[in-house]
Amino acid sequence: MSRKQKFSLCIHGGAGVISQDELSDKEKNLIVNDLRKSLAAGEKVLANGGSAVEAVCAAVESLENSEHFNAGKGAVYARGGKHFLEASVMEGANLQAGAVANSERVKNPVLFAKELLANKDVVMMSGTNADALAEKLGCEMVDNNYFDNDFRKKQWEQAKKLSEDAIFLDHSNLKMGTVGAVAIDMDGNVASATSTGGMTNKLDGRVGDTAIIGCGTYANNKTCAVSCTGIGEFFIRATVASLVSNLMEFGKLSLEEASRIAIHEHQGKMGGEGGLIAVGSDGKFTMPYNSGGMYRGFVTNEEKKVFIWDEEEL
Repeated sequence: MSRKQKFSLCIHGGAGVISQDELSDKEKNLIVNDLRKSLAAGEKVLANGGSAVEAVCAAVESLENSEHFNAGKGAVYARGGKHFLEASVMEGANLQAGAVANSERVKNPVLFAKELLANKDVVMMSGTNADALAEKLGCEMVDNNYFDNDFRKKQWEQAKKLSEDAIFLDHSNLKMGTVGAVAIDMDGNVASATSTGGMTNKLDGRVGDTAIIGCGTYANNKTCAVSCTGIGEFFIRATVASLVSNLMEFGKLSLEEASRIAIHEHQGKMGGEGGLIAVGSDGKFTMPYNSGGMYRGFVTNEEKKVFIWDEEEL
């Protein structure tokens, strides 16, 4: 393809219970500013002719470094009081992928997932072995308390009170904040990346859809790139990310219709809540959700916008 092709980048900062009454103007402005920083980081890569993989990783790394999202610095607390992080990256040109689950010490899990993407012998690593390999590969490592956050701690304490006697999670009162990015570069290649701290008060060892290729993240040059956010168990059972691609490739549906079915008719009817961002091989994109809101935005050669609810925020 010619390098004259236009690029597109979409990002999300999580979907869930995002009330306009409870989100102050100050907090909203801080979040929107961080979404803009993420778009700028990815846009810089694409505008300079960089790859979709580099762009989505740059955009997600930016969001991981913000305390306002449930990924990296802002990761939630698990049941035992620690932070366990997940991330994945997929490249549409050759279906290479990398993923990590239950990392405790990698500062930017998306960058470790990117390292794994370059290795054909392994797709996913987990736990302390993942951290050991990440350190060996030169990823920046931190103590687990680097991810401590007063706001997330209050959420955790609230969640514990709501389910004191429960072994598993009550999803109804939990806010999500998974981050992700999808892009198509000027060579026509697509890629996706997703990162999360999981669910507040999750069982230690629990793995969500973010770390699982085909569930929270998927990319295929034939169809699209997808990154999901929401209640991971439903996205796993519905294999949402790859479903969008399959509906396009084998069902001959448009990106918009395939994404709508995946969110509203498939995982939604199972009881799931959340959303996705997707960009097609033609550069078109969509950002459906069935929750109270979704932090999201996009940038192309021609425009850049950020949204939280249905109305435009930027």
